[in-house]
Amino acid sequence: MARGDRRESLNLRVAPELKRQVEEYAERVGISINAAACVLLAEALRVERRRER
Repeated sequence: MARGDRRESLNLRVAPELKRQVEEYAERVGISINAAACVLLAEALRVERRRER
């Protein structure tokens, strides 16, 4: 499926607001929705690890 293809969807059950945020991020940076979800999750995990230190 091509990047930005409207048929692409987030393959997780998430709140509509979170889904919208992931889709907007994907559109803004020009990557797939699933890639955007992975990038955002990785960043959130890095932040969480810093808080635990």
